Amino acid sequence: MKIAIISDIHANFEALSSISNDLESADTIIVLGDLIGYYCQVNEVIDYLQNHNALCVLGNHDYYLLHSCPPQVLDPVKFGIDFANTVITPENRKWLANLPQIRTLILDNRSFLLCHGSPWDPLNEYLYPNNPSINQLQYLIFDVIAFGHTHREYLSKVQDKILINPGSVGQSRDPATKSCACAAILDTITWELTHIRQKYDPKRVISLGMMYGADERINKYLT
Repeated sequence: MKIAIISDIHANFEALSSISNDLESADTIIVLGDLIGYYCQVNEVIDYLQNHNALCVLGNHDYYLLHSCPPQVLDPVKFGIDFANTVITPENRKWLANLPQIRTLILDNRSFLLCHGSPWDPLNEYLYPNNPSINQLQYLIFDVIAFGHTHREYLSKVQDKILINPGSVGQSRDPATKSCACAAILDTITWELTHIRQKYDPKRVISLGMMYGADERINKYLT
């Protein structure tokens, strides 16, 4: 069985579309939160994920849309949430509201734990390699622990356990994958994981943001 693992799309349908062949060749698509935020293709992203029966968890930007932004967030974050609130369809808002913050499941006899930030703080904790909490993941009783939020790839295999952050589809913050849609494909038979780093043209994403009044900082990681 092949499982596509993605995260942090951030309403960037151009980036998501660039990896559609990889996603649609997989048996299952897992999404680790932040479907919306920053950019402007809100319903396009959510519709795609629903149409492909993606297994999703809630990210912090998704949560902000449903419950309002904290007062201290940066302007590009606030722009993405405010814009999403003006365009999201009632059906897509309801669908988003039903997403869990943590999801556990069995796929091909392998156990998965899915979250956006961390299992202990699923919306807010950043599991960078220097966060001591990342070392605690290996003690959880799952074959695969998948998380996002940092917009950077991470992979560790510990005693046949996979700890994976696939990086960001819509806003990679790793200089090596700038302007790339990042994802991962896990083969549950061979236990091999393949990273996808697909270049795409961000011009439409940028032009939509500028048209709707986004701060120029919104494009920092796209060009």
